[in-house]
Amino acid sequence: MNTKLIVITAVVIVAILVVLGVLLLKHKPPMRQIQELPINMTGLINLCHSSQFNITLVSTSASQAYLSKFVTTSSGMQYRIENNLYDMGAFNGISYLAFNPLTGSLCYYGNFTNVYDKGVDWAYPEVVIVGYKPWDGYPVYNLRNPNLTLPARISDLLQPNGGGYDWVKLTYSVAYAPSTFPEDFAFDIWILYNPKEVGTITRPDLELMIWLFFNNTDITWAKVGTTKIPIIVNGDYRNVTWAVLVSCNFPWTYVAVIPQDTGNTTVAGGWRAATVEFQLAPFLNAILQFVPNKKCETGLSNYPIKDEAYLENLTMVDIELGIEFGNQYIKSGSVGYYLKDISILKER
Repeated sequence: MNTKLIVITAVVIVAILVVLGVLLLKHKPPMRQIQELPINMTGLINLCHSSQFNITLVSTSASQAYLSKFVTTSSGMQYRIENNLYDMGAFNGISYLAFNPLTGSLCYYGNFTNVYDKGVDWAYPEVVIVGYKPWDGYPVYNLRNPNLTLPARISDLLQPNGGGYDWVKLTYSVAYAPSTFPEDFAFDIWILYNPKEVGTITRPDLELMIWLFFNNTDITWAKVGTTKIPIIVNGDYRNVTWAVLVSCNFPWTYVAVIPQDTGNTTVAGGWRAATVEFQLAPFLNAILQFVPNKKCETGLSNYPIKDEAYLENLTMVDIELGIEFGNQYIKSGSVGYYLKDISILKER
């Protein structure tokens, strides 16, 4: 091949590459303005205000401390979203909860200053996934899920084909500022002695919380032991160690199950942004193992749980998911979460 032909060939190749480059740039998809699972407040706030979240509950004062709404996805799933600032006596700022009816995604953020806290935590902005909140009384509503029917007795949920062996799957992320801001992103599950009781929750009623992430939150105050419970995180099977907290400092028995394999496990840990899959049954069995038969190890000992058979006949009435945050020692902070999706499945 002579020199002239080599030069012509090279020029043609360069021209083709230039044209291809222009075409690729022309058709290159736009860069995402917001990362898919935001873990900083700016990204989260931008996401919550994007057009996909067109159902909102917005609180700007303690007079709006409890706002709720029934919402339905395009596939027909119904939820109850709640901008629940149950212990905030006063504040300056905003609490913003938004829902996407096409996908069932939920986005929350709160920016607060000058907070007057009536209790221990400030709030629990949340979604009721299935069943009914006992605080609302015997059911003025009962959210249905095709794979899990509530209310249901613990003994029935733990049967071989019971709902306790369904898979709960969710993708989420948590954001907060400053880095010391206290919060936990957790399921809240109410289990009652009388599922038809109205207006009050007392022992031997039981609250089960499954924490997936927590920051600057002391868990030593009610820890009674640890247990191994397998879950799947980002597709990887993990036999996770969980701390178990049991307290009777409430009118009911409180149980929290908290991951101990990541972070500073007495004050922080879990997964800040992840896809998590788990079955309810091992967590229900943790109740049977750790809730004391005779008296609470912490706090008051009135109205004790009697025995394991008594526990098994308690009735689960709902599953909620949200973020608890704040405490009586601070007056300001920012926090939020993005729940991309959640589902209850018979099989993985």
